[in-house]
Amino acid sequence: MISDWKRMFRNWRSAPVMLLWRVGLVFLLFSVQRVLFFLINRSYFPDVTAGRLPELMVSGLKFDLTAVLYVNSLYLLLLLLPLRAKYTPRYKSMLKGIFLVTNSIALISNFTDTVYFRYILRRSDFGIFTEFSHETQIGRIVLVAMWQYWYLILLFAVLLFLLIRLYGDHKTSDPPLPNVIYYPVSLVVLALCAGLTVAGMRGGFTGTTRPITISNAIDKVKKPVEAAIVLNTPFSIIRTINSRTFEPLSFFGKDEVERIYSPLHQGAPAGSFRRMNVVVLILESFTKEVVGSLNPELENGHYKGYTPFLDSLIAHGYTWKYSFANGTKSIDAIPSVVAGIPSLVQPFVLSRYSLNEMEGLAATLKKKGYDAGFFHGAPNGSMGFDAITHMLSFGRYYGMNEYGNKNDFDGFWGIPDELFLNYCAKTFGQMKEPFLATVFTLSSHHPYILPKPYEGVFKGGPNPLYKCIEYSDNALRKFFKEASRQSWYANTLFVLTADHSLPSSDHKEYITPTGLFSIPIIFYHPNSDLVGMDPGLMQQIDIFPTVMGYLHYDAPYFAFGTNRLEPNRNPFVVNYENGYYQFMEGDYLLQSDGRQLLNSFHFREDPRYGHNLVSSGDSLQGKHFDRFRAFLQEYNNRMIENRLTIK
Repeated sequence: MISDWKRMFRNWRSAPVMLLWRVGLVFLLFSVQRVLFFLINRSYFPDVTAGRLPELMVSGLKFDLTAVLYVNSLYLLLLLLPLRAKYTPRYKSMLKGIFLVTNSIALISNFTDTVYFRYILRRSDFGIFTEFSHETQIGRIVLVAMWQYWYLILLFAVLLFLLIRLYGDHKTSDPPLPNVIYYPVSLVVLALCAGLTVAGMRGGFTGTTRPITISNAIDKVKKPVEAAIVLNTPFSIIRTINSRTFEPLSFFGKDEVERIYSPLHQGAPAGSFRRMNVVVLILESFTKEVVGSLNPELENGHYKGYTPFLDSLIAHGYTWKYSFANGTKSIDAIPSVVAGIPSLVQPFVLSRYSLNEMEGLAATLKKKGYDAGFFHGAPNGSMGFDAITHMLSFGRYYGMNEYGNKNDFDGFWGIPDELFLNYCAKTFGQMKEPFLATVFTLSSHHPYILPKPYEGVFKGGPNPLYKCIEYSDNALRKFFKEASRQSWYANTLFVLTADHSLPSSDHKEYITPTGLFSIPIIFYHPNSDLVGMDPGLMQQIDIFPTVMGYLHYDAPYFAFGTNRLEPNRNPFVVNYENGYYQFMEGDYLLQSDGRQLLNSFHFREDPRYGHNLVSSGDSLQGKHFDRFRAFLQEYNNRMIENRLTIK
């Protein structure tokens, strides 16, 4: 009997110890990847010094633990089941295969975000699986990215080699222990490990502990972008599966919240509506940084930028000194720009609330008899844009199918901007006036390859995107030249903006909480007095109500933004990054987790955000925070209750 217990101790000591060793190995590799993530994206974290990095690394351990336990849950279960077969070579080979496959996928996802982070400024979430689900060329794009970032493939191979080499083995139970000992002890160990695993997944051991979420990553960071260091990609993906995006809020009573903020717009006096055409151009990745005329102080006043045509258009149009995107992805831009609905927490079009009844530019102008079309030169179905725009009441979709010449396909995303914009200018003339046309460009996108006739023509700059920006800017020049020959041109309001910023900045001025969302927003009406530089705030969700204001739309409508041509409205800007809400109003930038004010800065006097005013007791700060909470209450509750129209 004593020898049986010794044998049991030896065998059971081996399996749990090797289990801890293997899980601990993955845990260690997550930390190694976190260091690599930081080093490769170092320019996005200017305030993270060598002394602060260990603090963020330690903060990330609890997120790593949760992710590692989720990823290895099947492996843990199969290894801890009270089965004698688990000591056989075949069973052990199966376990090793499951372990290597699941953890390899987790490591790959972390490495993928090492690159993708610079485009979205946060860790990827579950929405990434639907965001690119309609891309027919995604395989080729991934292959090009793998070629460009070959060193990450090499690093992954090294980590995978370590995972295989250091996996180890547990001893075989021979001869078998008596069932009277083996099964009870196995069940006790299984129950104990199950309890510890569940606690680890939740992030705590008490029954009142709330499972940790992405928002918990902001506890130790100074800037929202730093939460990407604390988090890991498997955790972000797992935690956003079937997640409820919004919860009801009651900061204020019904009458009080409507007094502080309301998304209901009353419209202009009856009979004043101007039947003008509207053309909205959403420019892929046209960050504000690339526009020379919007950066007169960069490089001691010597910065020229990469958009000579856009600069010339700005001189004859109306723009804003402080203009921002409401999201970080292309799919965030469409509801923001054409419906006045920002994407907070997760992309609106991927949330359960995307089926809410809504209106926006197309639906609202259709009430005035407008023809509405959406133009995107990618293969039909790309990015789900056709579904999004149908949902937003665009009656016609013009994609690569409608363009009709697939020989012009660039091999990656669609029809190059010069060719497709020329098609748009001519097609607008076939639409019934007045019309609304929204165009989404695509050439200024990774993998940053120019059409063959322009190879070597545009040199760009330190970022490979810049040569594509120059190409697309030249395509815009040709578009406006062609459009100016059309009969509809003079009676058309043009709105130009970007879908999102490009975080891979070459200037420290743009590596800030607001710089990372900075984009151009330009209104242009040929031969009109709509000219000037507004010193105030502007955001994508203001475009819809501002267009309505310029047209003197004479009926009520719904939009979360404000009419920026109406001087008496209080402009604000809202966006969301890595667990933080950012709210700008007056001279302040506020950062909040949705409940309490975490940081406050004077963005005009302190553009590098070095002086936190959160404890200053400034009454204006409190007033602005109340407006943010009123906005958030209206946003959340209306999403939940399906109240995104004037009804």
